Amino acid sequence: MIRQFSSAVALAVLAISSPAIAQSPAPTADALPAPVASTQYGQVQGAVKEGVNVFLGIPYGADTSTTRFQPANTPEPWEGVLQANMWPDMTPQLGNNSALFRSWQPDPAPGMSENMLGLNIWTPGLDDRKRPVMVWLHGGGFQNGNGSSTAYEGVNLANRGDVVVVTINHRLNAFGHLYLAGLTDDPTMADSGNVGSLDMVLALEWVRDNIANFGGNPDNVLIFGESGGGRKVSTLLAMPGAEGLFHRAIVQSGSHLKFREPEEATEQTLEFLGYLGIEADELDKLDDLTQDDFMAGLRAAAADRTSSLFWSPVRDGRSLPYHPWEAPGEQPNADVPMLIGSNKDELSLWLVRPGSEPELSYEASKSMIGSYVSADEFDDFVAGYREAFPDYSDADIMVAIASDARYSSNAVRQAKKRAEAGGAPAWLYQFDWETPVLGGIYGAPHALEIPFAFDTLGNSESMVGDPTKPQKVADQVSEAWISFARHGDPNARGLPFWPSVTTDDVVAMRFNMVSEVDEEYFDAEGAIMFKGE
Repeated sequence: MIRQFSSAVALAVLAISSPAIAQSPAPTADALPAPVASTQYGQVQGAVKEGVNVFLGIPYGADTSTTRFQPANTPEPWEGVLQANMWPDMTPQLGNNSALFRSWQPDPAPGMSENMLGLNIWTPGLDDRKRPVMVWLHGGGFQNGNGSSTAYEGVNLANRGDVVVVTINHRLNAFGHLYLAGLTDDPTMADSGNVGSLDMVLALEWVRDNIANFGGNPDNVLIFGESGGGRKVSTLLAMPGAEGLFHRAIVQSGSHLKFREPEEATEQTLEFLGYLGIEADELDKLDDLTQDDFMAGLRAAAADRTSSLFWSPVRDGRSLPYHPWEAPGEQPNADVPMLIGSNKDELSLWLVRPGSEPELSYEASKSMIGSYVSADEFDDFVAGYREAFPDYSDADIMVAIASDARYSSNAVRQAKKRAEAGGAPAWLYQFDWETPVLGGIYGAPHALEIPFAFDTLGNSESMVGDPTKPQKVADQVSEAWISFARHGDPNARGLPFWPSVTTDDVVAMRFNMVSEVDEEYFDAEGAIMFKGE
């Protein structure tokens, strides 16, 4: 696990989000008859691209502007045939980008609205083949992003694996996770802290009820996601209301082990109300706010360097009665196999700066890892990593500790908890291939594995460089993801035998030009980070 960073950094890296996409034109389609499929709400007409039927912007829920902070309604049925050839809107949000993600962006830029509960489908055939269904949950934390990035395009996966790919949009930030139940007894606000997660349940219910008409098998549904998307997968696994809606789960750089407590969420709600200029006893004014008003509040929070505001699910005693793995009896979704992992140099995206290597200090990384590591722990970790990895530079140690503390260690914890709970297996991976862009300064950063899983390197040149060179890695990763979707086991052609994690053995696949099984994965790091656990 070698991390080396050049000081010849050409561009600053801003906080990553998934690209902003909505109501943009459909990708270029083949000159073939437009496919038509039926849903329980009406018919939809898509297009064909490279032999794959593509449907964009199918509504799975109603306009949420009429149900702010409440569970969404199902869509109203329509007459005739709905043209499903436009990306769905996304939640109003603040977006951040870096040059690394330039090729993931759509052209033209999309709009935003509260009418964003839509999904996109790529399917090889509208028949009764009962293909595995791969439902992607986008990244961007619980605050921004959407399911329409060019990196998430499902054509290659559908063609490669004879699978159905689905991406979804749902409520985010204040629209999805403003917890009001601590300030009012109004029963309509009881679910406000988790309506974004309940949107995902609604989307999975739509998949259950309609995907057979698109050639998919509702009894073989995979949910997978990266970063915030991985945290969404982790959240759905803990939701009793999601039982039976999915059958496999992949968590990519997003192992989420604790939700916000109601008290913490209430404090953050009060902070956000302050940015909106609303008092705690004036919640009725929230319905009068415009989209621009909410955007102004989000901008004010982002500009306030003293703000502790962040958006995520709440252990509200309703849709999320317990933290993951803490239910008193059998855990929700205990029979769902899991594939869990992280990238070697996750935090390089935020720590590498123009003209200098990362500073080895707690203060330099506190904003990113402060909720995972204390100052004293950080100093202990530095001493331990110096001893365990004597060839590491200070920059290597900084990126390693930050990446391992926030991502890799939690992936290991999550896999071990699944193994200890029994009922279903878990496999671990680490993505090691290093991107050569910008002189290779980032190594294997956060989000790099996404175009490898989707086999969309051609859409990701700003991320991977020449897409032909690492195609061998994409072949391995996408085949493993397809195998897991189909069989609940990631062992696939092109890879050595990949054992699952047990209560005694933490084994991981290390993805690279030559992928290998590491039977001592995270042993050295774990001896340092898990001391006392």
